[in-house]
Amino acid sequence: MRKMIAVVALLVFPNMASAQSAEETEFMIALMHSMNPASIRNNREICGHVVRGPNGRITSTKVSWGGEASCASLPVPPQYEVLSSWHTHAAWAPNYDNEVPSTVDVEGDLSRGINGWVGTPGGRLWFINGQTGDMYQVCEEDCLPADPNLQMDGNGPVAKSYTLEELYTRFGR
Repeated sequence: MRKMIAVVALLVFPNMASAQSAEETEFMIALMHSMNPASIRNNREICGHVVRGPNGRITSTKVSWGGEASCASLPVPPQYEVLSSWHTHAAWAPNYDNEVPSTVDVEGDLSRGINGWVGTPGGRLWFINGQTGDMYQVCEEDCLPADPNLQMDGNGPVAKSYTLEELYTRFGR
């Protein structure tokens, strides 16, 4: 099922197909299935990097635990190739638009020139292109384990994709 979701995401967004592999997408969906519930339960962001190890396999660095709205990843050992960053958005919180990547999330990936992944309390998985700042939902609400307390509030509907400029507009910047 997860592999099918990864392939469908690449077919729906063909312009992003070269940005990450189906293997990486499948890995992230599986990783977020275990990380998102822990993040929601503890109301803390969890983060790391997707890397290719010396054996050629995709894996994650050791995870870091952050706060309610931030997380700092541990350094990546030199023998690993960084493919992307990843993090969760903790539990749902009123007056916090955490169903989309934040502008800080996107700007951070752009500044390092790496792609990023964001899991939300609503169970969405976002992919951020670290070269363009464009982002899209790999899978929509409830694709990942979601916060049972989630209430979609006054932040407006969540689009399937955004440019960084559209995200600035959403956040009123």
